[in-house]
Amino acid sequence: MSGQKNLHDKLEAAKGKAALREFDVTITETLRMTVSVTAKNRDDAEQIVSDNWHNSDYILDADHFVGVEFEAASVKREHSRETGR
Repeated sequence: MSGQKNLHDKLEAAKGKAALREFDVTITETLRMTVSVTAKNRDDAEQIVSDNWHNSDYILDADHFVGVEFEAASVKREHSRETGR
């Protein structure tokens, strides 16, 4: 009976390998900082902060971490004429 168990184990292992697929997982970390500015309106306030951020006036680091997301997508293989895969 050990021969049957060994064969069964090999078949189960083969099934497990056949079911495995490759995925690309994108990690998105979110940093957040609130800045107070004086401006004529909302658009101007956003523009001032955007300009200041582009000038490196605000540096967001690990202290500003507010969350992370993980998104998996199947890896798509291109069909190749040379390999037939």
